[in-house]
Amino acid sequence: MSDEGIPQRPTRPRRLAVAVAVAVGLLIGALGGVGAHLLDSDDAEGDSRANPSAAATADPTAATTAGPRAEPIRSAMLAERRVGVEVVARQGGDPDSFTGQARLDLVDATTARAATHVLYDMGEGHAWYPPEIVLIGNRAVITPAKEMTGPDFGPQGAYRTEADASAAAADDVAVRNALETRWLAQPAHIVALLDHATDLNTERADATRTLTGSTPLNALGADPTIGGLYRPYATARPEGVVRFTLVVTTHDLPKSLKIEVPSRSGDDAFRVRYGQWGRGEAIDARPGPTPAPQWTNLS
Repeated sequence: MSDEGIPQRPTRPRRLAVAVAVAVGLLIGALGGVGAHLLDSDDAEGDSRANPSAAATADPTAATTAGPRAEPIRSAMLAERRVGVEVVARQGGDPDSFTGQARLDLVDATTARAATHVLYDMGEGHAWYPPEIVLIGNRAVITPAKEMTGPDFGPQGAYRTEADASAAAADDVAVRNALETRWLAQPAHIVALLDHATDLNTERADATRTLTGSTPLNALGADPTIGGLYRPYATARPEGVVRFTLVVTTHDLPKSLKIEVPSRSGDDAFRVRYGQWGRGEAIDARPGPTPAPQWTNLS
């Protein structure tokens, strides 16, 4: 702003006022920087808390760069920013199987906020209303299942926040399923599969491109963003190889992803279906006890 037309005041008081203003500005700026750091830290993926040694030894640029195989797909996903997904994990009698829907807010190459509605597959044929779990960094904001709401159900029946979702997942099946859903569907997973693939084949059709290949389990388990999905498998089968099939559109947006992961008892199959690209609002932590659902049903 120009000083023209502003009455001049005595020099000494003006200098004093400027000095005070600068000092206050520096203080506010410092406090604001601390606050911004605390807010931004929520969007760290949280694997460093679950596996500090992996974070300490990982290449810090590994998850922020992508090779020529993966970069067009990752760029297309980030340009759309938001996507709905359907997930089927370990179907076929495995006690850790689950199905469900989710919506991702792709903040950047390694950060995805997720609103999930993912359930344990009871296999009993009755309606089941799982909690909605919003993942922001390593924080989980949980709205309880409809039939388990209220004080009679203790902590499981209350809107709550888990500050460390990675730790909570050890005892909370729904939180674990939500984390796995995000790992499966986010761009960093596709980047890890393609960039570490030991073989890769591409077939083109009129409106799609299908990429099939295999990637060593150890390479996926070491990934700083999505390694939490694969580390238990890599421990059990360190020589194992993950087979994958990825279908993308002519605009490089994923339509479906299927992976087969070797385990002690055979192969665990995971499937992801993508849709509703670019739709919806930003995912945030809405106040309870029953915030409006943020997950997306693709059916």
